[in-house]
Amino acid sequence: MSQKRKVKFEIYRYDPDKDERPYMQKIEVELEPTDKMLLDAILRIKNDMDDSLALRRSCREGVCGSDAMNINGKNGLACTTNMRDLKEPVVLRPLPGLPVIRDLIVDMT
Repeated sequence: MSQKRKVKFEIYRYDPDKDERPYMQKIEVELEPTDKMLLDAILRIKNDMDDSLALRRSCREGVCGSDAMNINGKNGLACTTNMRDLKEPVVLRPLPGLPVIRDLIVDMT
């Protein structure tokens, strides 16, 4: 049986209504054995630790692309990125080259 495990994250944060400039939030989260994909871990952070974290997600199957972000320096989808493939700290940033709306949400228009 799998065990819970703690994982360190560094997450890009920026709310233009409150923040003068972006900053990186360091956070450690205890993941359940069922939290296999990065999106599961991010939603655990949002639901259990910081509900102000803003991100997009939709299909959870790698089809829509709404949860695209920069993950440890590479662009990818949170829903198809396996947690076991990531080195700590897991660094999450919005997609580069696009205007940031808030936190991990970018303007894709």
